Amino acid sequence: MNAVNRLMVGLDLTVMDETLIRYAAFMCSCFPVEKVYFLHVERNLDIPQEILLDTGSSHMPADERFCDLLEDKLRPYFEQLPHVQVRVQVVEGSPLKELLHWSKVKHIDLIMVGRKFRLKGSGLLPGKLLRTGRVSILFIPENAETVLKRVVVSIDFSEYSTMALEHVLRLTNTQPGIEIICMHVYQVPPGYITLGISYDEFDRRMQGFANEKFERVLERFPELGSHANLRLVKQQQDEVAGELIVLEAKRAKADLLVIGAKGKSAAALFVLGSTTEKVLRYNDDIPLIVFKKRDEEIGFLDAIISGD
Repeated sequence: MNAVNRLMVGLDLTVMDETLIRYAAFMCSCFPVEKVYFLHVERNLDIPQEILLDTGSSHMPADERFCDLLEDKLRPYFEQLPHVQVRVQVVEGSPLKELLHWSKVKHIDLIMVGRKFRLKGSGLLPGKLLRTGRVSILFIPENAETVLKRVVVSIDFSEYSTMALEHVLRLTNTQPGIEIICMHVYQVPPGYITLGISYDEFDRRMQGFANEKFERVLERFPELGSHANLRLVKQQQDEVAGELIVLEAKRAKADLLVIGAKGKSAAALFVLGSTTEKVLRYNDDIPLIVFKKRDEEIGFLDAIISGD
């Protein structure tokens, strides 16, 4: 599994850029990020000639002017991080398509994008980017703070949550003081009544099974033992798992929420309503990483069945 060495940050020349740049520099100061690409996409880089002549800027192409502007924004944050290679790129086209294209070309491990709620802008890109399903993404809320003391990892003991946990261990390896909360959401199925045992007894058994599985996780990742714990959250029949994950992460005062998710094929992208999408929808103030297996895709039917 690849470490997060190559980061791409999507900028849009709004107030959101300041938050993204600050958080990207924070990540580079904490973790072994080697290279950061800052990408800005303009729908059209053509500027009428009469405007260029009027402003005296006709000698410089539009993309270079944007690059100069962004480099000025970056300099105060990255001049103290000489070990990190920083590149600024301005291209023409669709923000979604260009982010995906250049993330593939540059072998990006993690894309970072902003999550707008009150700031000007449509805020549609994060959801569209999530539904493409082929790259790991870090969503940064507009009010994000550069603090990382407690990480909540949503786990269901699948290979995908194990992958997410492994990524978190890689990231926090150089920051031993970070607390990791492994959150497991479970349900007591209605069918328990057919087994001849009480609700409370079945609930205890469900918790026992989860604790046994977590013990196996600790055996696989012994380094977790010193700074991680399991938190069990029971989901009632009328509760939405994605909303519950966000609510409990807020109660835990998480500085970062992490989820492992499946990739989806082109057809399966039309299947909406997954737990991961609902987490993104309900989460408005915790940085969220959705880790995905590189180049993995699942089909239309699998997407309907899994709901992840």
